[in-house]
Amino acid sequence: MKKTEFYDLLMDTLEIESVDAVDESTDLTDLEEYDSLAVLSLIAMIDEHFSKRIPGTDFQKITTVQSLMDMIGAGSFES
Repeated sequence: MKKTEFYDLLMDTLEIESVDAVDESTDLTDLEEYDSLAVLSLIAMIDEHFSKRIPGTDFQKITTVQSLMDMIGAGSFES
């Protein structure tokens, strides 16, 4: 998946409606939309699109979009 497609998917999943787009450096914990329900939505999205299961406890280690992408696996993304 291209990174830009992932960013769009991430914004849809988190229901981010602001004009500002997310990128690798975006701090998820600073987003108003990032809460426990958002984490559950992300877990489902990652399972559906990447066939990867990430336990909810691992999300405590995720702070930025880049750390989320690292958890999914760098090989899953194209520039």
